Amino acid sequence: MAKVKVTFIDPPSGWKYGFPMAVPDPAPENMLEWLVSKGYPQWEIDKMPNSFYCNYWQEEIEEEELK
Repeated sequence: MAKVKVTFIDPPSGWKYGFPMAVPDPAPENMLEWLVSKGYPQWEIDKMPNSFYCNYWQEEIEEEELK
């Protein structure tokens, strides 16, 4: 099996909305729009306009796990 390096993202309270989630490769140009398109509520972003942050990390996982 081939292993691939995958970047994950976890926004604040992301567990409520199905996060953490793998970021597609290539990464979206607008990550906030992508988060909303994946079910993260816009109001969560709006309540922290100057201090919104996400945790990112990379893992090597089996390519099969991405399907």
